[in-house]
Amino acid sequence: MLLGLIVTIVCLVAAVWGIDFEQIYTSFKRANYWTLPLMLGALFMFYWLKAVRWQMLLEPIKKLTVAQVTPAMMIGFMGNNILPAHLGEFLRVYVLSRQFQIPKTTVLSTLVLERLFDVIAILCYLGIGIYFAPNLPERYHTISLIVASGIVVMIIAVAAYIIWTEAVIRLFRSIFSYLPFLPEKLTHLVLEMMRAGALGMTSLKSKRLCFGIIWTSFAQWLFNGLSIYIALWSFNIQVSPLAAFVVLGVTAFGVIVPSTPGFFGVVQLCFSVSLKAFGVASADAFSASIYYQLSQYFPVTIIGLYYSNREGLKFSEAEQEAENELEELEGGHESGADSESC
Repeated sequence: MLLGLIVTIVCLVAAVWGIDFEQIYTSFKRANYWTLPLMLGALFMFYWLKAVRWQMLLEPIKKLTVAQVTPAMMIGFMGNNILPAHLGEFLRVYVLSRQFQIPKTTVLSTLVLERLFDVIAILCYLGIGIYFAPNLPERYHTISLIVASGIVVMIIAVAAYIIWTEAVIRLFRSIFSYLPFLPEKLTHLVLEMMRAGALGMTSLKSKRLCFGIIWTSFAQWLFNGLSIYIALWSFNIQVSPLAAFVVLGVTAFGVIVPSTPGFFGVVQLCFSVSLKAFGVASADAFSASIYYQLSQYFPVTIIGLYYSNREGLKFSEAEQEAENELEELEGGHESGADSESC
């Protein structure tokens, strides 16, 4: 929490550095808030597609409907908004496992695969945005080629991970052994999550499910990019829609950095840094980022709290259970048992 608070404060200061607060007030005053229904519509599609994809990832393990996986998913994202250290992911594991008696490590494996497909989709949009967006300096084209190379490497790495899981895990273990500054618990957690991810790969063996997982991954982030573009348009920021892809990519990777729940400060800095290349005033970029973030934060948190209340999960219990899931994975106590259960 202390580290997250420091990161948030530093990012907020960097995002507003040199901005006259009167400019921010003016930017909010002239903004068009009638776009909020469009923002909420894009948000709904984003999470609906996430639920569809999660249902497909879980299908070989247990056939569930989109309506059945949605409560656990929204409780998890609510947890990321109000709990530190991305504990919402582990809360999501706990809730679905408790609801449908699925081994926790198996549920976690589907989340690991989600992240892999998310990274590939986001990198694709980021590369497209940087390469094709008009009026960007030539050096950005070089960056886009680097991103494209990263996509190729990522796809090869995912393929290797799927085919030679244990060999890849051993490779990472040997790499970590040469990085003594990394905490032992962290390296153990990463290796356990990689091993857990192998359990959820059954869905990739089905052409129907694999195709569905791929297109929903790209579609959901397209809607997230649309949300960003609507937010920019609401504040009269005249840029190419491809600029929204750049903001999407930078922001998606920026929120990986430890920060306070909800990723405040980090999102603002990502918007500011991304849009500066397109000649957008810092005050407008900052204001649009607040509008975008709050339009996502409050609906997700409220819906997540509704589902947690419906499931009888209290806030204090939710935090404790999320921490327990993380501690269990760090200790690796139930990895073997759950793997056998699969």
